[in-house]
Amino acid sequence: MLHEQIEYNVLISKYLDNGISSEEKKQLEFWIMQSKENKAYFWEMAKSWEESTIALQDKTIVRKQLIEFFERQKLRKRRTLLKWISGAAAVILLLISLQLFLPNVFFGGEILTVSSEDTKKEVFLPDGSQVWLNAHSMLSYSSKFNHSRKVRLTGEALFDVHADQGRNFVVETDNVTIEVLGTLFLVSDRGESSKTETVLESGKINLKLNKSGEELQMKPNQQVVYNHIDGSTIVKNVNAADYTSWRKSSLIFENTRLRDVFIQMERWYNVDIQCNNSDLLNTPVSFTIDEEPLSETLNILEQITSSSWKKNINEMIIIE
Repeated sequence: MLHEQIEYNVLISKYLDNGISSEEKKQLEFWIMQSKENKAYFWEMAKSWEESTIALQDKTIVRKQLIEFFERQKLRKRRTLLKWISGAAAVILLLISLQLFLPNVFFGGEILTVSSEDTKKEVFLPDGSQVWLNAHSMLSYSSKFNHSRKVRLTGEALFDVHADQGRNFVVETDNVTIEVLGTLFLVSDRGESSKTETVLESGKINLKLNKSGEELQMKPNQQVVYNHIDGSTIVKNVNAADYTSWRKSSLIFENTRLRDVFIQMERWYNVDIQCNNSDLLNTPVSFTIDEEPLSETLNILEQITSSSWKKNINEMIIIE
């Protein structure tokens, strides 16, 4: 059992350092989804990794951060977890040491990994570009955009790319590669979903499907949905603001159809909402979302419409 736990520590470290294979990634994602403890452990490791790699401080401070991590686990009385960490510590210290002493050989600049847990996170890149990570997402990039501007995304993020003539900005996910100069766009590519979604708000982007090599040029207010299973691609016109407003401090709806409200709520709360009642979907509503939890917002909708809601076993919100 201990050998198996250490194996997952290695997989997590390889994942955070972008050195994991597709098969290993599937194995790790399956393990994460098996329990809430596995999921919490993964995000705690990601947070510890982020703190170390962003600062890239000397080894004394790195060790101090890891010790603090261990102490937090002791407070939670997770004795089994402490055994896992002992195996992970050596791996993390080794990879951080590589970043500290051999950055130009292996990385062409230090690789920084930023992760979000249950909340959104704002990130500023070396070229001045701005990224909003949605919950349970991860972004990796070089601390030096010397010759190229390339980032790696797992999950969902909104990019506001700073224009830099002659140096395209590249976003890579498992399923698509997006190349731009300067623009505002959303990318969603989550391991648990069968679809990759891209929405363009402004500018132009060139989207390439990694598997087939097919390339698509997107225009503002277009959405491309790529199905990993059957290889199909759907391109449609949308109101991009419905998909990108979650980066703001609040959502304000004024006579907005519930169909469009639900799109924004899915991003805001990082949930899936299903509603098959066409009359309800076309109902206009007016209200504001600030810091209210999801249940409170849904209860408000119950009061101002003729709807009711429930959560199924897959954590999807069903509106009736």
